[in-house]
Amino acid sequence: MGNDRLAMVLAIACTWCTGAVHAAQALDVRDGDTAMARISVRDQTRIRVDRGRITEVLGDIYDQATNPNGRVALMRDDGEGEVYVKPMPAPAGASAGELGQASPAANAPVKLDVKTDRGTFALLLQPSDVVGDTLVLRPVGMVRARPESEQRRAAAHERAIKALALSMANPGLDANAKAIPVAGGGQEVTLWKEAKFVLREQRQTAGLVGQTYDLTNVSGKRMVIDERELFREGVLAVSVKRLTLAPGESTPVWIVRQESQD
Repeated sequence: MGNDRLAMVLAIACTWCTGAVHAAQALDVRDGDTAMARISVRDQTRIRVDRGRITEVLGDIYDQATNPNGRVALMRDDGEGEVYVKPMPAPAGASAGELGQASPAANAPVKLDVKTDRGTFALLLQPSDVVGDTLVLRPVGMVRARPESEQRRAAAHERAIKALALSMANPGLDANAKAIPVAGGGQEVTLWKEAKFVLREQRQTAGLVGQTYDLTNVSGKRMVIDERELFREGVLAVSVKRLTLAPGESTPVWIVRQESQD
């Protein structure tokens, strides 16, 4: 009888171990293509790269200052080169399903662009009522891992870009990047007919230029800003404090550019 019980315990333990081994989702990804995967609607989902590191994630990411309506919370583990994502709860007042489930809008797919040292991969993530697990990205095709020295230079460059952007959003953080106001109180730049876009000040560090703009909604309708529309040749980073503007409202916009070599 004792041996039968021991055999049953071992069988259950093996079942658990097997389930843990197969819990991770292995997803073949190709630079430039979009891959689909599911993530837990209630737990964190870990995302990592097979034999690689995640360096940056772009998309509809929650940020209390710049994107309070972002649909995905992101936590970075820079030491391991991994990230953890979790869908944000449905906004207050949104319709909910039975048993307190998230609204249908909260379960809509979310697109993220994941930059890694093995390429940049677009993911379409479907929140689902599943247990959070690990999503392993397996790059396929002609993907070349960068040498370690090149990776270090790229990481230092990204840190410099982030530091400059933070110094514009939080004056006084970086004394080396002194703000230079634009003469005449600002220079208006053509953007969209619905918007007034004025350059207020500039900051400069080695190889980088940071620019602070005011963007005002001059239309009679609510404006939703997509940061991707502000990228031009030479632009390395864009950050908008408020992504939704009522008529007449304004928001600061911070842009980091590569310094012109002309």
